[in-house]
Amino acid sequence: MEFRLLGPIDVHEQGRDITPTAPKQRQVLALLLARANRRVSVPTLLNEVWGCEPPRTATTALQTYIGSIRKSLAAATGTTARDIAEHRLVTNGNGYVLKLAETEWDRPRFERLVLQARGLMENREAQSAVETLGEALAMWRGTPFCNVQPGSQLTAQTRVLMETHLAACEVRVDALLLSGRFQEAVADAVALVEEHPYHENVHTRLMRALYASGRRAAALDVYQSLRRRMSDDLGITPSPTTRSLHHVMLQDRPDQRYLSAAGVMA
Repeated sequence: MEFRLLGPIDVHEQGRDITPTAPKQRQVLALLLARANRRVSVPTLLNEVWGCEPPRTATTALQTYIGSIRKSLAAATGTTARDIAEHRLVTNGNGYVLKLAETEWDRPRFERLVLQARGLMENREAQSAVETLGEALAMWRGTPFCNVQPGSQLTAQTRVLMETHLAACEVRVDALLLSGRFQEAVADAVALVEEHPYHENVHTRLMRALYASGRRAAALDVYQSLRRRMSDDLGITPSPTTRSLHHVMLQDRPDQRYLSAAGVMA
């Protein structure tokens, strides 16, 4: 069985899509999947589906949803709902645990590949890091849980996963720069800037990529656009690190030690 959450949630068994179609069942399964192999309490599930004031029948309805999910998983795997309750979707005190092997869902594999890529970067094996991150990012199919109406818990889980995705994208830009693939680094960084218009780290990566590819004026324009946007919309200025990078790029003959410390390719 395969469970995926790096995009719309889905569950497949031997190529067949067995994802619940009922919205609230899907929402319950999404939260159990987001916290797979950990206990999710009944109050947490009730809050996710109905908010702070669940109806009196909410607990009974939740039990019905859990039972329906178990029956669906059992039918797909040729087992029984009791077997699923004992080994897959288990009652644990006042809560439930969705038990998954690491190979049965996409999140652990993604996180393992990103961790592997970071290790490759530490060893200056940039090309291998690019390939590993490409494999990891190819697993993403869109915004997590985008086929679920999220409550507070899934909204928070989505933010966590999106931050993880952004961090992996940033490391890939660094790996492209380190391997000398400057134009690809520019393309990746441009996409990140479009998606995160106030995120300084992605702007500095675009500045570095443009500078490394010989486009100093374009790199400086990125800084000015960021500075104006932050000033006009947020009333703040870029951080000292970003201003220092801008200062380095303004120099006709910047000191190489300073360039290296600022993370700029000469």
